[in-house]
Amino acid sequence: MSKPASVRVPASSANLGPGFDVLALALDLYLEVGAREAPKTIIEWTGEGLGELPLNRRNLIVRAAQEPFAGWSRPLDGVAVRVHNQVPIGRGLGSSASAIVAGIILGARLRGLRMTPQRVLELAMPLEGHGDNLAAALHGGFCIAAVEDGGMRVHRLDWPERWRAVVFVPDEVSPTHEARRLVPRRPRREDAVFNLGRVAEWVLACVQRDRSLLRSAMDDRLHQPGRARAYPYLDDAIAAAEQAGALGAALSGAGGSVIAIADRDTKRVGDAMVRATAQHKRPGRILILNAVARGPRL
Repeated sequence: MSKPASVRVPASSANLGPGFDVLALALDLYLEVGAREAPKTIIEWTGEGLGELPLNRRNLIVRAAQEPFAGWSRPLDGVAVRVHNQVPIGRGLGSSASAIVAGIILGARLRGLRMTPQRVLELAMPLEGHGDNLAAALHGGFCIAAVEDGGMRVHRLDWPERWRAVVFVPDEVSPTHEARRLVPRRPRREDAVFNLGRVAEWVLACVQRDRSLLRSAMDDRLHQPGRARAYPYLDDAIAAAEQAGALGAALSGAGGSVIAIADRDTKRVGDAMVRATAQHKRPGRILILNAVARGPRL
């Protein structure tokens, strides 16, 4: 029987406005998982998601430790898993990507396999369906996930140290698959061109550490207008954050969290977002987070 293994994987915020399924940022909330091979699957869970997730073979961490290896590596009869989770579930902070990455890495370790981040990404894509959160969870930093011939290339940029993420996390869960239905399948040409320019501004802002570009760079016309129907507080929360001093703000992933980037007055920005969402009777909490410079730690 293999030796036990453990891993810590960061949360992430994807899209960041215009970068739909392309841009993501790793954040210092963590999913910590220890695992050992066992006769049957047992899961001990503490932290975020307790009572919200199945604690059996249907758990996403366990599925990721088993399903991607079917047919080419030895099966595990069961996995005994101990989890401490800081990542809110179903709120647009990459909880599923963190779980999938953790499960695949642990599944490989328990089988004695060495695996590159690119191979983990390849195995993870069928379970996650899109690569932005996976890229950030695996590489840390500010990531660009570029689709290529059914696969994906990841480009990682260093994040400016003074820029922090102020995140409004709603109490309500917002399933990603429902939020994705609100995104138009055929965007207008002018909206696509608008977003291309904003993604380019995002990269320029990050590379040149240019805070003045962020408000424009975080604008979006592809997915946020549709998703605002599910999150009626979105536009008001973004406006409140910017008026309070945020450099820019956007929906986090598929929502319903809202992420603002600020290099000062972070509490003021968070308080403004809470007041704006309270007007829509959507309670939540504020997390003030740093970007994470690296991905999983074994």
